Amino acid sequence: MSNFLTESNPLIKFKVSIFYHHCQHNPSESFQSCDPDEIAKKLREFQTKAIIIVGIYDDEHLKLYREAILKSGLNPLLVRIVDYRWGEAAIKQNMVILENGWTADLAKIEEKGVNISRRDLISGNIKTVKDRVDKPVYIQSMCGYLYRACNLCEATCPYDAIKVDKKSGVSINYEKCTACGICVSACPVSAIQFPSVSQQAIFEIAKLNGDKKISCYKNHDNSIKIPCLAMLSAVDIALLRSNGSITFECPECELSRNLSNFIMTLTDLNNKIGGIEFISPDIKIESKALKEIKIKNDTFFKRSEARKNIASSENLPDIIFDIDINSDMCTLCESCAKWCPTSAISIQRGENKENLIFDPLKCMGCNICINVCPEGSTCGSIPNVPGKKAINIHSMKETNLKQKVIFEDELVRCKVCGTPIGSRKSLNLIKKIMKDKGAECDDEWLERCPKHRAEYSFQKKFGMNAKFKPRRTLGE
Repeated sequence: MSNFLTESNPLIKFKVSIFYHHCQHNPSESFQSCDPDEIAKKLREFQTKAIIIVGIYDDEHLKLYREAILKSGLNPLLVRIVDYRWGEAAIKQNMVILENGWTADLAKIEEKGVNISRRDLISGNIKTVKDRVDKPVYIQSMCGYLYRACNLCEATCPYDAIKVDKKSGVSINYEKCTACGICVSACPVSAIQFPSVSQQAIFEIAKLNGDKKISCYKNHDNSIKIPCLAMLSAVDIALLRSNGSITFECPECELSRNLSNFIMTLTDLNNKIGGIEFISPDIKIESKALKEIKIKNDTFFKRSEARKNIASSENLPDIIFDIDINSDMCTLCESCAKWCPTSAISIQRGENKENLIFDPLKCMGCNICINVCPEGSTCGSIPNVPGKKAINIHSMKETNLKQKVIFEDELVRCKVCGTPIGSRKSLNLIKKIMKDKGAECDDEWLERCPKHRAEYSFQKKFGMNAKFKPRRTLGE
């Protein structure tokens, strides 16, 4: 039986210790050393999983700290480095990230060698340590069974590193994965997260008042450091902007080419609410006039929960989704409504009319409706291409939260008992398919429920006065 208190869980907060490191570059009368073994010993003395090292954030010291962390036996993803010149605000921000570092223990483990002495080398005492790979992890408990019809993570990965199996779930090929973060931003239920910065950490950072600067680990300036800016969705950006202005800075590495969607989303939000700046060597987006937005500082565990909160609070672009129906293709087969995990699409039946209803407040943009739609086809190997299916989903630029009818058709009922059979268009399609296959299909048979279709077929063969007795099923 699983143990709630020992399993990785977003409800559990880590205790965070702070280690102030001093050396010749940052002298002090207290502990002062650049020996990784001595630093490792100090780190172990805290007896906590999560530690902030307040020292110097440059290549030389980062290498030193990394060696010390590995030798200490700590999970490297639960130790964050803050430059002593950055101040208390930086310590607080990193503390929030570590308190919500529940995903760190989910990271893939790699054994690595560490620097050893000449004596150890001669004696053959080769030491290895456990390192953690900061690449996205799949959390099936958050995905549930969405993988049976949702493949956003696979579809958006530019490196073909993710595969979705409808039986077993999502698998990540870490040889192909570059940790670009696109799959993290794409998942509507936060089932793919970075081990070093959980989705919960982003939500909690957003609650901190004051202006924020966010960059990746490659940037040595004072900033909230995350694996890559591309991991942030429109929901994340809106939340981070809710309590002050925000600056995103990209030092431009080989992954910066993946930021096109992020920059587009950022630009849309900046035009609407202002207070968002982007800086890179090639691109600069200046912050527009800051507008107040009112978003409740609730506790969220999934991006879909946060999206709903934002949707009901503000008229923000790229947060809410809309659906278009191709009336020439749609037969109102009801597949989209039956598969929708949030009931954003539903069926409303009247006496002789059937409506397809869309509630934008419930939609999380999972694209399951597109994937299960039997009308039309996807484009080659790329799923969810707009315009190829009878249903299409896209972001709203001007939010309208009212429920609406997106398609309607005549509701056909059984001629004998009045049970709803389906829409007129769906029955016409069945009739066409049967005729194309050379099967007999008359309206009298088609416009009956399954029970009375069997009765009609029986009486048509043995006479309309023949008494039809359906075979009893087990348990009757």
